[in-house]
Amino acid sequence: MTGVMRLIVGLIHSTRLVIEAVHNTISDLNNPFEIINLLDEGLLRCLKNKENARIYQRMSEMVKKLQEDGADLIIVTCSSLSPYVNELRTIAKVPIIKIDEPMIEWAVINHSKIGVVMTNPTTAEPTKNLIAEVARRLNKEVTVNSHLCAEAFNRLNQGDSKGHDDLVVDAVQSLLHEVDVVLLAQISIARIIDRVDIKVRDRVLSSLDFIGSKIMG
Repeated sequence: MTGVMRLIVGLIHSTRLVIEAVHNTISDLNNPFEIINLLDEGLLRCLKNKENARIYQRMSEMVKKLQEDGADLIIVTCSSLSPYVNELRTIAKVPIIKIDEPMIEWAVINHSKIGVVMTNPTTAEPTKNLIAEVARRLNKEVTVNSHLCAEAFNRLNQGDSKGHDDLVVDAVQSLLHEVDVVLLAQISIARIIDRVDIKVRDRVLSSLDFIGSKIMG
């Protein structure tokens, strides 16, 4: 009797806050995946300082390490790092997935008015650019209304998780009055979905809701 071939998924993280959520999402899929997590929290400091060359170098090393460990595909779980994936794809021997791209593709295909909520300032520009990139590729016109909850980010850094979540929920529910759907631009804020009014909850999207179907192909 032959064993089942296990697909190896490599995950590149810039914060430990998302590791459990992404790991559990993939583990819950009906497939025998093996998961390798690589964390480099220094990437966030590099993003803040706009050290593009250093970011690319560090991510290249992580891609190389995951390939050496047998990864069949790689997922970059930080939305702020999405701009570096296109170039990394040119040197990688395996597919590299941007964590938020499947969600954005679905939103662009199905809606014209898209809202985006984020707490980390470094996420704003990459998410806006990725939506524009996907819209061009799909030949679709969309309008984007983004809301940066900078104070929520400060609350989280101060250890005030409840205050952080309260501000994000308020921002999401307010934005829903102006758009068709709201995208949560970071996995670290996906947990607030359960606190959104159940009547509109299906209009609030997280990357975790779409990454499984992308992996399963």
